[in-house]
Amino acid sequence: MRADLIDTDPITLVEASKLVLRGIISVSALRAEIRRGNLTVERIGKNLYTTPAAIREMREKCRVMPNHQDCTSEKTEAKASGSSATVEKTSELAALKASVRALRTGSLSTLRKSTPRDQQSAESPIPFPSRKSSAST
Repeated sequence: MRADLIDTDPITLVEASKLVLRGIISVSALRAEIRRGNLTVERIGKNLYTTPAAIREMREKCRVMPNHQDCTSEKTEAKASGSSATVEKTSELAALKASVRALRTGSLSTLRKSTPRDQQSAESPIPFPSRKSSAST
């Protein structure tokens, strides 16, 4: 980084890539971080400017936290296992199987074939005037 560059000096993305990040991170990667909201920029005219302080903030936001160890040498309480855990899983499985059975049988049929018809409406249909009879009058 330049000696005369202070944290609030506006620099272009090309300068930020070359001077602050020593070319390790490309301009396209900086643009991606802008889209993600990790890098603060200013648009002056058609150019995008950032600051060394904003680059430092971006690096803090992008920092990956170390994974916690899954296995340690510390003793922990043993989990309750055995019949209570088996009963819980068995009841969940029984509920799931009951749901599957209900879905397989389906709902009651609502097709016309199975729906009883009203005999009076079927015997006396509603008369519609024909075109011939209306045209002749």
